[in-house]
Amino acid sequence: MVNLYREKAQSCLIDADAAIASQRWNMAANRIYYALLNAVRALLICDQHPSHSHDGAKVLFGQHYVLTGEVSTEQGRLFSQLETLRERSDYNCMFEATEELINEKYEPSKALIERIFEIIESRYSATN
Repeated sequence: MVNLYREKAQSCLIDADAAIASQRWNMAANRIYYALLNAVRALLICDQHPSHSHDGAKVLFGQHYVLTGEVSTEQGRLFSQLETLRERSDYNCMFEATEELINEKYEPSKALIERIFEIIESRYSATN
């Protein structure tokens, strides 16, 4: 399951790249958020903290990784910000994500996903 969620996260990043290239900012917001959510789910499963909801994943990520210092408070905040951005982009017809907003969130999101993958790799290498 961990690898399946990691693959799904990477696929969502590819989708985000395509959305950015075609200037579909709301779609980019959606795909960036889901890339991060799937990476977080992979990590939670890796560490035996599975979650079946967005809010559960956010809470468990905060408890087990932000509060412990494995990821920064800023990165934990980014996860929450992306969730809000995705919800506004998907459900608020008066909201339109902008290129500036997506550019502001995209690289830090990719960095956080890489950090999550590093944590997962460290768990696997520690058990072998």
